[in-house]
Amino acid sequence: MAKKKSSLKGLGARYGIKPRKQFTQVHNILKATRRCPDCGSTQFGRQVVGIWLCKKCGFKIAGTAYDVKL
Repeated sequence: MAKKKSSLKGLGARYGIKPRKQFTQVHNILKATRRCPDCGSTQFGRQVVGIWLCKKCGFKIAGTAYDVKL
């Protein structure tokens, strides 16, 4: 029996290994904890595709779909 060592939420055993690994990589980048560049709070996350928002200070910035490139 194989060990489960990565997040493949919602895919199960479908689609083959390469797309599942790519999905896992993107999912981990998307869900990573980030700090707000303005106030330093960890409540900084994606609001919609390409828009990142700090829930504490309201700082809003445009970035890429899955990550913020500062």
